[in-house]
Amino acid sequence: MDIDELRKFIDTNSESEIYHEFLVGQDVWYFRRENEGDKYSINYDEFKKFISIKLDVPFNNISIVGSAKTQFSFSPHKKFKEFNDSSDFDLIIVSRLLYKKIWAAYKNISQQTYLHQHKVICSNIFNGFVSIKDNDKTYGEDALEEWQRKVRTFKADLQLKFNIEHDINYRIYSDWESVQEYHIRGIAKLKSEIKK
Repeated sequence: MDIDELRKFIDTNSESEIYHEFLVGQDVWYFRRENEGDKYSINYDEFKKFISIKLDVPFNNISIVGSAKTQFSFSPHKKFKEFNDSSDFDLIIVSRLLYKKIWAAYKNISQQTYLHQHKVICSNIFNGFVSIKDNDKTYGEDALEEWQRKVRTFKADLQLKFNIEHDINYRIYSDWESVQEYHIRGIAKLKSEIKK
């Protein structure tokens, strides 16, 4: 689907239809772009199995979103920016345990010192997720350092096995309802931007 077809689909369908068409399911542009036939779906399954094992998170609680999923960003301020070499790879992990652990670490840090990106972190928490990369500042907080150690152990494997050389933005959600609510709100904003 090219950018004009995508804009038309977004303009003429409901937020829920757009969410279900583009943001859930096995069709991931990043894997489709290099694989013919249905092999991309198999590669995506392999990727999810790999992440599931490495992070000890159920297979069905892992999903790719953002421009790696759709080729074009659905973020209203990015105006359908196409996935490129500088794009982050947005990965959803749904785990109430991990969410609470990372949230508690941020809370502990903010009570002791200045938390860099405090407003962004708080906004994310109100949206039901925490966002963390393997190179974020840890402030010596055990939970954040443990997370970074864990994801860094398989970073090279992501490059070798799945050709993922982009920074991974792990979005850890408390539940699937928060995933859906957050993305449907974003789609509503995107639809209103299209109408301007």
